[in-house]
Amino acid sequence: MALPNDSHVSGSTTFATSLVSAKEYPVGQLADADGHIIGSLPAYGLVIPPAAVGASKIYFDLFNAQAGTVIRLRKLFAIVATDVAVTGAVGVRLDAMRTSAVGTGGTAATATGASKTAATFYGFNSANPALAAGVTARVVPTAGATDAQWLFPAYVFTEETNMSSHIPQFFNLLPELAHDQAYELGNGQGLKVVQGSVVSVGTIGFLICFTIE
Repeated sequence: MALPNDSHVSGSTTFATSLVSAKEYPVGQLADADGHIIGSLPAYGLVIPPAAVGASKIYFDLFNAQAGTVIRLRKLFAIVATDVAVTGAVGVRLDAMRTSAVGTGGTAATATGASKTAATFYGFNSANPALAAGVTARVVPTAGATDAQWLFPAYVFTEETNMSSHIPQFFNLLPELAHDQAYELGNGQGLKVVQGSVVSVGTIGFLICFTIE
């Protein structure tokens, strides 16, 4: 990373500057809509292992039951398992829902697990603080995860021989506003992804990326 190579003093304040084409230019830091320097918040991933699709199936829920903590959702990827052969597939509808209660049942995500078949949280940087105990996730919860707000639908295709199952796998499903507001999960709020009522075939995993304040 290139660092400012000089500074300018104005009154009691010292401003960083950088030399470009024989001129000194002021150096600043960008902040997001919440006032944080961009890139300063610890970032985390939640990986959900591939699971067979199913009508009205809840694939996972992520919930924030930690007082004083805000989860800001940054990325949501639906990753189709194209090493599983399917035929006669129609697209799979995925509804993203804000929830008002933690999911119950299912299988809880672990912290920094190494298993490729279990949901796990991890820090983008291994030096990130451990997640608070109130930040939890489950695979296929069987109860709870109460619907509070429908956020958006998305459709994925699961036919392994069709390029539409390969190319979009790391397209962010969350509508992005660059450095403006992110989807926030405050204390008592969560996110779940549930399939629509139409039956299909195939296998889908997920990756959720978020920051913590």
